[in-house]
Amino acid sequence: MKQWTSLMGCLVVVLAVVGGCASTPKGPSDMEVLQGKIQECAAAANGKDIDKLMTYFADDFYASQIGDKVAFKDFLVNANAMGYLDGVEIGVKEAKTTISGNMATVTPVSVKGNFGLGQATFTATKGKNGWMITAMDISGI
Repeated sequence: MKQWTSLMGCLVVVLAVVGGCASTPKGPSDMEVLQGKIQECAAAANGKDIDKLMTYFADDFYASQIGDKVAFKDFLVNANAMGYLDGVEIGVKEAKTTISGNMATVTPVSVKGNFGLGQATFTATKGKNGWMITAMDISGI
Protein backbone atom coordinates (compact mmCIF):
# COMPACT_ATOMS: atom_id res chain seq x y z
CA MET A 1 0.00 0.00 0.00
CA LYS A 2 2.86 2.36 0.80
CA GLN A 3 4.38 1.71 -2.61
CA TRP A 4 1.06 2.44 -4.29
CA THR A 5 0.73 5.77 -2.45
CA SER A 6 4.31 6.73 -3.34
CA LEU A 7 3.74 5.77 -6.98
CA MET A 8 0.56 7.86 -7.14
CA GLY A 9 2.34 10.80 -5.48
CA CYS A 10 5.15 10.60 -8.04
CA LEU A 11 2.64 10.38 -10.87
CA VAL A 12 0.84 13.50 -9.63
CA VAL A 13 4.16 15.39 -9.44
CA VAL A 14 5.15 14.25 -12.95
CA LEU A 15 1.76 15.26 -14.38
CA ALA A 16 2.00 18.68 -12.71
CA VAL A 17 5.49 19.27 -14.10
CA VAL A 18 4.57 18.07 -17.59
CA GLY A 19 1.35 20.10 -17.54
CA GLY A 20 3.27 23.20 -16.50
CA CYS A 21 5.84 22.72 -19.24
CA ALA A 22 3.23 22.00 -21.88
CA SER A 23 1.28 25.17 -21.26
CA THR A 24 2.39 28.12 -23.34
CA PRO A 25 2.96 31.46 -21.71
CA LYS A 26 0.43 34.08 -22.67
CA GLY A 27 1.95 36.75 -24.87
CA PRO A 28 1.22 40.46 -24.82
CA SER A 29 -2.32 41.57 -25.59
CA ASP A 30 -3.18 43.36 -28.83
CA MET A 31 -3.43 46.61 -26.87
CA GLU A 32 0.05 46.11 -25.40
CA VAL A 33 1.49 45.34 -28.84
CA LEU A 34 -0.18 48.40 -30.36
CA GLN A 35 0.96 50.70 -27.54
CA GLY A 36 4.54 49.56 -28.12
CA LYS A 37 4.28 50.06 -31.87
CA ILE A 38 2.75 53.51 -31.41
CA GLN A 39 5.71 54.59 -29.28
CA GLU A 40 8.23 53.09 -31.72
CA CYS A 41 6.53 54.67 -34.73
CA ALA A 42 6.42 58.12 -33.08
CA ALA A 43 10.11 57.81 -32.14
CA ALA A 44 11.03 56.94 -35.74
CA ALA A 45 8.99 59.89 -37.05
CA ASN A 46 10.46 62.31 -34.52
CA GLY A 47 13.94 61.05 -35.37
CA LYS A 48 13.26 61.55 -39.10
CA ASP A 49 14.13 57.88 -39.70
CA ILE A 50 11.92 57.52 -42.77
CA ASP A 51 13.04 53.99 -43.66
CA LYS A 52 12.23 52.72 -40.16
CA LEU A 53 8.99 54.69 -40.12
CA MET A 54 7.82 53.02 -43.32
CA THR A 55 8.15 49.57 -41.71
CA TYR A 56 5.01 50.38 -39.68
CA PHE A 57 2.93 51.05 -42.82
CA ALA A 58 1.22 48.25 -44.73
CA ASP A 59 1.82 47.84 -48.45
CA ASP A 60 -1.86 48.67 -49.04
CA PHE A 61 -1.67 51.89 -46.95
CA TYR A 62 -3.66 54.82 -48.30
CA ALA A 63 -4.23 58.40 -47.16
CA SER A 64 -6.64 60.59 -49.11
CA GLN A 65 -4.40 63.66 -48.66
CA ILE A 66 -1.20 61.94 -49.84
CA GLY A 67 -1.91 58.68 -51.64
CA ASP A 68 -0.38 55.25 -51.19
CA LYS A 69 2.70 54.10 -49.25
CA VAL A 70 5.12 54.91 -52.09
CA ALA A 71 3.70 58.42 -52.48
CA PHE A 72 3.82 58.97 -48.71
CA LYS A 73 7.47 57.92 -48.54
CA ASP A 74 8.32 60.17 -51.50
CA PHE A 75 6.52 63.05 -49.77
CA LEU A 76 8.50 62.49 -46.55
CA VAL A 77 11.85 62.18 -48.35
CA ASN A 78 11.22 65.41 -50.29
CA ALA A 79 9.92 67.25 -47.22
CA ASN A 80 12.98 66.16 -45.26
CA ALA A 81 15.35 67.28 -48.04
CA MET A 82 13.73 70.72 -48.06
CA GLY A 83 13.93 71.02 -44.26
CA TYR A 84 10.19 70.80 -43.64
CA LEU A 85 10.64 67.94 -41.16
CA ASP A 86 13.06 69.96 -39.03
CA GLY A 87 11.45 70.45 -35.65
CA VAL A 88 8.46 68.25 -36.43
CA GLU A 89 7.02 66.63 -33.31
CA ILE A 90 4.62 63.71 -33.38
CA GLY A 91 2.81 63.46 -30.05
CA VAL A 92 0.96 60.35 -28.92
CA LYS A 93 0.51 61.19 -25.24
CA GLU A 94 -3.15 62.17 -25.68
CA ALA A 95 -3.94 59.52 -28.30
CA LYS A 96 -6.55 56.88 -27.52
CA THR A 97 -6.42 53.44 -29.09
CA THR A 98 -9.66 51.62 -29.89
CA ILE A 99 -9.57 48.01 -31.07
CA SER A 100 -12.49 46.37 -32.84
CA GLY A 101 -11.65 42.88 -34.06
CA ASN A 102 -8.64 43.07 -36.35
CA MET A 103 -8.87 46.86 -36.78
CA ALA A 104 -7.64 49.62 -34.50
CA THR A 105 -7.90 53.40 -34.51
CA VAL A 106 -5.38 55.71 -32.85
CA THR A 107 -6.52 59.31 -32.42
CA PRO A 108 -5.75 62.16 -31.91
CA VAL A 109 -2.05 62.07 -32.76
CA SER A 110 -0.65 65.60 -32.67
CA VAL A 111 1.50 66.76 -35.59
CA LYS A 112 3.43 69.94 -34.85
CA GLY A 113 5.95 71.75 -36.99
CA ASN A 114 6.84 75.06 -38.60
CA PHE A 115 3.68 74.61 -40.70
CA GLY A 116 1.45 74.75 -37.62
CA LEU A 117 -0.39 72.22 -35.51
CA GLY A 118 -2.63 69.46 -36.73
CA GLN A 119 -4.04 66.12 -35.73
CA ALA A 120 -3.91 62.73 -37.33
CA THR A 121 -6.00 59.60 -37.04
CA PHE A 122 -4.34 56.31 -37.86
CA THR A 123 -6.08 53.07 -38.69
CA ALA A 124 -4.19 49.82 -38.22
CA THR A 125 -5.15 46.35 -39.33
CA LYS A 126 -3.92 43.09 -37.85
CA GLY A 127 -2.81 40.70 -40.56
CA LYS A 128 -0.17 38.06 -41.16
CA ASN A 129 2.58 40.61 -40.39
CA GLY A 130 0.93 41.79 -37.17
CA TRP A 131 -0.47 45.29 -36.69
CA MET A 132 0.28 47.61 -39.61
CA ILE A 133 -0.95 51.14 -40.40
CA THR A 134 -3.36 50.93 -43.32
CA ALA A 135 -4.87 54.44 -43.35
CA MET A 136 -4.21 57.96 -42.12
CA ASP A 137 -6.28 61.12 -42.02
CA ILE A 138 -4.65 64.46 -41.18
CA SER A 139 -6.59 67.61 -40.35
CA GLY A 140 -5.62 71.15 -39.43
CA ILE A 141 -2.44 71.35 -41.48
